[in-house]
Amino acid sequence: MSKFQLVALLMGCLLVAVPFSRNSASAAADEGDDDDDADDVVVLTTKNFDSVIAGSKFALVEFYAPWCGHCKSLAPHYSKAATILKASDPSVVIAKVDATVESELGTKFDVKGYPTLKWFIDGELASDYNGGRDTDGIVSWIKKKTGPFAITVETTESLEELEDDHPVLMVAYFKSLEGAEYEEFKSVALKTEDVPFVQTTDAAVAAAAGLEKPGISAVKNFVGEAREVVAFTGSLTAVEIKTFVTAEKLPLTIEFTQGNSDKIFNSGIKKQIIFWGSAADLSAESTSFASVRAVAKALKGQLVFVTANNEGESHEPITNYFGLKGAASPVIMGFHMEKNKKFRYTGELTEAALSAFANSVLDDTAKADYKSAPIPEEPEDGGVTVVVGKNFDDIVMDPSKDVLLEVYAPWCGHCKKLEPIYKKLAKRFSSVDTVVIAKMDGTENEHPEVEAKGYPTILFYPAGKKTPIPFDGGDRSLKALTKFIKKHAESEYELPKKGDKDDESNDKDEL
Repeated sequence: MSKFQLVALLMGCLLVAVPFSRNSASAAADEGDDDDDADDVVVLTTKNFDSVIAGSKFALVEFYAPWCGHCKSLAPHYSKAATILKASDPSVVIAKVDATVESELGTKFDVKGYPTLKWFIDGELASDYNGGRDTDGIVSWIKKKTGPFAITVETTESLEELEDDHPVLMVAYFKSLEGAEYEEFKSVALKTEDVPFVQTTDAAVAAAAGLEKPGISAVKNFVGEAREVVAFTGSLTAVEIKTFVTAEKLPLTIEFTQGNSDKIFNSGIKKQIIFWGSAADLSAESTSFASVRAVAKALKGQLVFVTANNEGESHEPITNYFGLKGAASPVIMGFHMEKNKKFRYTGELTEAALSAFANSVLDDTAKADYKSAPIPEEPEDGGVTVVVGKNFDDIVMDPSKDVLLEVYAPWCGHCKKLEPIYKKLAKRFSSVDTVVIAKMDGTENEHPEVEAKGYPTILFYPAGKKTPIPFDGGDRSLKALTKFIKKHAESEYELPKKGDKDDESNDKDEL
């Protein structure tokens, strides 16, 4: 699973490849008409795309869908960023494309989900956008791409002004802006887009940033935290400077919101500890939260410590993704983003116990936790074996069985259309003891041997092997599924002859 897919899942939606189709709205779009074109975001269509991009030194283009909730959430931030950048740097164009209308552009730039943002330089595609999804994040990312890698500051007043505008600054002090150590600093600043860098040769500015000799410090003014200055104590090499920046650029704990999601997922740190609780659990008086913050301070730069207020507006993605609905708070989860593994903590909420758990997540000794619905009282539904997380190993991983598993979602239209065909398939194999036709609700259950990028996902687990083989044919007919099982099954079997009611002439359904 890619980071893109994982972030989409955690934010509450699975973005899958969308077939683009041109519709009657394209005529209006071709003329550049757009009801939202009252701001400084340039509306692009197939007709004007090449000319606008070719005529721009820099351009950020959002490919969106009008119905997409994340696109709607991004819109005011994107618009405000466009206004700020238009005033400060006219060489930058902020633009958008309705990819549901401009199908050729969506296909050309490999748009598979919404919103997708692309960065262009001198008319050529340069990279995907990977900055924040709020106004400040967009502006700072583009300024880093288009301007100097670091802001030169010569007075303490200028440093104070920057502190007012940024929750964290990386300040570098050198006697002169040259030399081997300066080049090491420069190489990191050029490649780091989510935090502003400051450089100075002024001793007073350096002192205000906690530096008495040439070096680097982090000046932090995070909301809810007192101003803190942390001086870098390592050697001025790119590797050590990058490690310092990664450790200091985030607050000790960061709240999960849509605005913060990119900071969390693009932090460069793959593992997280999540503290899910009420407002009281997250208050300064909470002893459990104090323990979490103490561990966060000790493991700064190794784990991202994320909070989710289960009484707030942004908790639902965390609550749903980690299966915490109805759970007693607080709950502490470990999360390995790259491997999509979850770890649930069940011990005491003391600093020592939490530290041991956090370190077990770090060293990969923590036991993974997978979401599961209760084992059903009725093991079958219309002849189809019902699988949940808790009985997955017993049924799907049975070495004596060939198992076809459909991973579905109750709300999925394609899954509903497949259901009668799938039940016929189960009926066809009902007399074959070595083949199991099964299904699992992917919204309620998880297992390390299942990766569902969309619904329905159909996987075949051969007897004794159990490395799943995906069914990727577009034809989900009874005939196609039967042939797929026959091709990959380890066991020998013979199907009974089909009767009139089960004849394949009646089973030409395709999805």
